[in-house]
Amino acid sequence: MRRALAIAALLAALCLVAPAMAVDAMASVRPGERPAPGSDEDELWYAMGRIELELQRSPQLVRDPALNAYVRDVTCKVVGEYCKDLRIYIVDLPWFNASMAPNGMMVIWTGALLRMQNEADLALVVGHEFGHYRERHTLQQWRKLKRSSAFLSTFGVLATGTGLGVAGMLADIAGIASMSKFSRDKEREADRIGFERMLALGYDPHSGVKLWDGMVREEEARDYGKPIPAFASHPQTRERRDDLKAAADAAATTREELGRERFLSATAPFAGHWLDNELTRRMYSTSVEAIGGLRTTAPAEQSGLYSFFLAEAYRRRNKPGDRELADGLYAEAIAQPGTPPQTWRERGLALKSGGDKNGATAALRRYLELDPQAQDRAFVERYLQELEANP
Repeated sequence: MRRALAIAALLAALCLVAPAMAVDAMASVRPGERPAPGSDEDELWYAMGRIELELQRSPQLVRDPALNAYVRDVTCKVVGEYCKDLRIYIVDLPWFNASMAPNGMMVIWTGALLRMQNEADLALVVGHEFGHYRERHTLQQWRKLKRSSAFLSTFGVLATGTGLGVAGMLADIAGIASMSKFSRDKEREADRIGFERMLALGYDPHSGVKLWDGMVREEEARDYGKPIPAFASHPQTRERRDDLKAAADAAATTREELGRERFLSATAPFAGHWLDNELTRRMYSTSVEAIGGLRTTAPAEQSGLYSFFLAEAYRRRNKPGDRELADGLYAEAIAQPGTPPQTWRERGLALKSGGDKNGATAALRRYLELDPQAQDRAFVERYLQELEANP
C-alpha cells in the first residue's frame, strides 16, 4: 500500500505539476512520435517507464476488464489518432486526481471516478490530461529540473520507483512547483484542450461546471489543513470552475449529451467500494459534501447505498447534531433500494440507544439475515442476547 501511494503521489506531483517550469516553446507531440535515442526526452521516458512497471505490479491497480475497457474507449474517443500512444491505468485511491506522463501513461484515481456523474465529465478530465501530454508540459519541467539542485534526488526516485515516502517526495517537488509563474498558463492550456475535445464529441459543455462546482464545495467544507503544496501553483478550483463556465456559456451549442447511462453502467458495480474508500480519508466534512451532492443525482436503484454512506459520514464526523442526522438517514436508507446490510445494523444500534428494544432486535436480526457471514456477527449476537434477556 505504501509503495502504491508513493508511486501515485510522485506521478501526481510530476505530471500534474509538470507545467510549472516551462522555459521554451515546443512543438506538439505528433501521433506515434517517439523521442530521439539519447535525448533528454528519451531519458525522461526511460524514467517514467520504470515507474510504469512498478504501477503494473501494484495491488492498488484496478484490473476489472469491463471498467478498463470502458475508460479506454472514452479516452480513445477523446484523443483520436493518439489512442495507440496512450495506456490508461485506474488506481484504487480515494482522492480526486488524474495524471499524464510524457511516455503515454495516463493514471486515473477512483476518487475522481466516484465524483464524476457522467461520460462528459470523464471526457473533460481525460482531455485535460491529454493536453499535458500533447504539449510536452512534463518535458519542460524535466529540463528545468536538470538545472536544479533537486534533480539528483528526484531522478533517483524516478529511476528506481522506491526510496522516499509520500511526504518526502512531495516535499522535494513542492518547492520546485511553487517557483513557477507559468504553471497557471499551462493548466489553462490543458483545460482549454480538454474542453475543446469534449465539445467536439457533442457533450454538454456545462457538465464539467457541475463537477468543478462540487470540488469548490468540498474545499470550502474542509475543517482543517491546506491544499497539498505540490498543487498550490495550479489555478484555484473556483477560478477553474469560473473559466469553464465562461467557456461553456460562450459555446455555440445546445447539445445535452452526457453519456450518463453508459457511465453508470460501467461504474455502478464499484460505487459501494469507492464510497467506503472515501470514508477512509477521514476527511468527513468533505465526504459529507461529496456524498451529499452525489446522493441528489444517484440512480434510484442506488439511493439506499448513498443514503447509508452519507449517514456514515455524519456519524463518523460526530459534530453536534450529526448523530441525529445519521439516524434519520439510516431510517430512510432501509426503505430505499440498494441499501447495504450494514444499514440495518446501524439502524438497530440507533433504536437500541433510543430505548426501542423490539425495534432494535428486529433490525439487528435482519442484518444477520442479510449478511450471515458478517465479520461482527459475534458482537451483534451479544447485543441480541442483551436485548432479549431484558425485554
